[in-house]
Amino acid sequence: MSLFAETSRWGFAPETVSALLPHIDRALDWIREYGDKDGDGFVEYARLNDRGLINQGWKDSWDGINFADGTPAEPPIALCEVQAYVYSAYLGRSWIAYDAGDMDLAAEYRDRGTQLKKQFNQQFWLPDRGYYAIALDGAKRPVDACASNMGQCLLFGIVDEDKAPLVAERLMSPEMFSGWGVRTLGSDMGAYNPASYHNGSVWPHDNAIIAAGLLRYGFVEEAQRISSALFEAADYSDGRLPELFCGFSREQFDEPIPYPTACSPQAWAATTPFNS
Repeated sequence: MSLFAETSRWGFAPETVSALLPHIDRALDWIREYGDKDGDGFVEYARLNDRGLINQGWKDSWDGINFADGTPAEPPIALCEVQAYVYSAYLGRSWIAYDAGDMDLAAEYRDRGTQLKKQFNQQFWLPDRGYYAIALDGAKRPVDACASNMGQCLLFGIVDEDKAPLVAERLMSPEMFSGWGVRTLGSDMGAYNPASYHNGSVWPHDNAIIAAGLLRYGFVEEAQRISSALFEAADYSDGRLPELFCGFSREQFDEPIPYPTACSPQAWAATTPFNS
C-alpha cells in the first residue's frame, strides 16, 4: 500500500489506480480482520504450528526478537516497524481517497493513522531508555532491546517529532553504529553477537532505510555518515554489497568482516546505493 500510494503520487495512470485499488482495499481489510486478531490496534504475528517461522518480520531468525537481557520474546509479537508500515498504508489510502474526491474515506483513514501513531508512541516508547521497544510481546509488554528496527519507523513518519532526536542519537551511538553501518542489535544488549544473523550484524538494506528515515526528520549529517560507511564497505566486495556483514567495530578491524553464509550479491543489498 505504501509503495502503491507513493507511485500514485508520482503519476500512476488513473485507470491503473482504479484497477489495482480493489486489491489494495482487500489488503487493508486483512490488516484489520486478520493481522490484528485481538483488536488492540496493532498487527501481530504468531505461527499456527511448530513447523512455522517463530519470527515473521524481516528479522525472521528464531532468536531475532529478544529483550535487553537476551530473553526471547513470546508470541504473538507486534513489531515496531510493522506498525509503521500500517501507519503509512493508512495515510496513503487517505491520500488516494482525497485525490479521488472521497472526503469521508480520506478522513476515515487519516483518523486511523492518527490513532495508530498516538497509540504507538504511548506503548512502544521507553522513556527511561530514550528509544522504542523492538516489539510488544504476547502479554503486551514492551520488548526492550535496542535494535535497528526503530530506524525503519523514521522513514514512515510514525515517530513523534520530540522523540526523533533521541532515536537518531541512539542509532548513531557506539553501541549501535559499528563504523560500517548501524547494527541490528546494540552491543550492550544481552543477545548481542557481531557474527549473528540478526543480533549484531549490519544489513545494507536496513541501513539504507534508516538513512532515508533520518533524512525525513532532518538528520542530514547522520544519514551521510551511514551512506558514506556503506559506500566504503562496498569497496571490499567489488562494489557489490552483500546481504549482511558482521557487526565488529571499525576500530577493531579496518575492513568489514564478511558474514560466512551471506548472499553476495543480494537483490535488496544491490539497491542500497540508490536509497543511500
